[in-house]
Amino acid sequence: MTGTRTPDSLRPGELVGPWRIEGYAGHGTYGAVFRARRAGHPGSQPVALKMAVFPNDPRFEREVELLSRTHHPAVPQLVDRGWWHASPEVMHPYVVMEWIRGQPLYEWARVHNPTCREVLRVVAQLGWGLAVLHRGDCLHRDLKGDNILVEPEGRAVLMDFGSGTWKGAPPLTTRVMPPNTPEYRSPEALRFEWQHWGTKGAHYQASPADDLYALGVTLYRLLTRVYPPPGTDPEVLKAQAQEPSPRRQPAHERNKRVLRELSVLVERLLSKEPETRGTARELAQAAESSAEHLGPEADVPHWDSGRHAAQTQIVPAGPSRASDAELAPVKAAEGETGAPQAKPQARPVPWQNVLALATLSLAVVGPCWIAPEWSPEQPQLTRAGAPDAGMAPDAGTRGLGDDALTTQMETQSIPAASRSISLDMPKKPLPGQRRPPCQRDWEKIIHDGCWVRVADKKPPCGNDTYQWQEECYDPAWDRSRPPTTQNPQSQ
Repeated sequence: MTGTRTPDSLRPGELVGPWRIEGYAGHGTYGAVFRARRAGHPGSQPVALKMAVFPNDPRFEREVELLSRTHHPAVPQLVDRGWWHASPEVMHPYVVMEWIRGQPLYEWARVHNPTCREVLRVVAQLGWGLAVLHRGDCLHRDLKGDNILVEPEGRAVLMDFGSGTWKGAPPLTTRVMPPNTPEYRSPEALRFEWQHWGTKGAHYQASPADDLYALGVTLYRLLTRVYPPPGTDPEVLKAQAQEPSPRRQPAHERNKRVLRELSVLVERLLSKEPETRGTARELAQAAESSAEHLGPEADVPHWDSGRHAAQTQIVPAGPSRASDAELAPVKAAEGETGAPQAKPQARPVPWQNVLALATLSLAVVGPCWIAPEWSPEQPQLTRAGAPDAGMAPDAGTRGLGDDALTTQMETQSIPAASRSISLDMPKKPLPGQRRPPCQRDWEKIIHDGCWVRVADKKPPCGNDTYQWQEECYDPAWDRSRPPTTQNPQSQ
């Protein structure tokens, strides 16, 4: 298909349906995001136009369906949908949403240094959004810091529902585990993954309790800058069968400025038993009540001014570790000298408006972008890298939700147009995969695992082969252990 355009060829001033491109905002594996405005209406509000990297990508049909069900202040509003004709034979679906002027949650916390009251107000908004989502038999399934934006006025918005689902939704993947980010998986999901590595027909059914646990991980990391144990690798759970689990320090023990009321909410979300986590509605009500009734101690920033950005150490990615830098196990500041000054109390969030809208069905898929950082000159589509300061970025979604990211970039070419979908190369070896030293000369070490290049395939590699640097690879399995990806079922 020589001469066929790709989304990275779009330039400011070009039309995509009725929308005129103003600049490039970011991209992920499956979607490129542009800032746009309705043609002929220069005074209209800007919108976010997200276009599929792959022609005829079925993910975007799912996004449109989810967005069309949603009317809630905690999610971006669906504006339009359509098809961009790269050539007479090749079409890319796109979806248009309201433009969110926010920062990803962890970045917002690094820059803003919030108080407990401000965090509680964010939690309450997210809780109400999840309550409506769950009442509509829908799940987010990839809730994490990078998928939450906070606007300057304090509005918190759930983003990127590309991994989401609803009751009766058609499957998009063929894996034992649903598409999500492993660092945020619940204990019951990790147990299932460990117990069913090679079980034919096994597939994990996520529930609202999984979303709540992921929110607990998000808040714990926000308040302490480390992930809570037990970790995310099924091998860790296997080892715990013989050894006691590491004790999780509550957030108020790791960071003395976190109030116990907020720490108790986080601990409840991180409960081992799903039923103990309660419901999203109960979470929202508890956070709302605490934010309203706590005294001046709730207006103290969580970190020393000028020091909070340096509290987190980043472990640089090694030559075989890709860019998923992990947080070092550093302790939060304890016993700091000096009496911290409380922030002026922020303007209360208009909860009456949120409650009035809480009866509507919620499920959304959208990109993650930061309005002030859009560029009128659009570069090549790029792969997100690690930020240069603050917290390490979230690990990538293992599945579908890797849409629009706005961090530092390194160039990446776009695969040839195709209906096929490649699997993302995992950031660490799969359970049951052989690790170095690899046994055969033709095996390649990628992310600490042994891989075999599929010589007769080029990207996109299809839904049963992994893509790495314009090549297709299959994992080299350790014959003494069953592979985890054998005969998975659709999620």
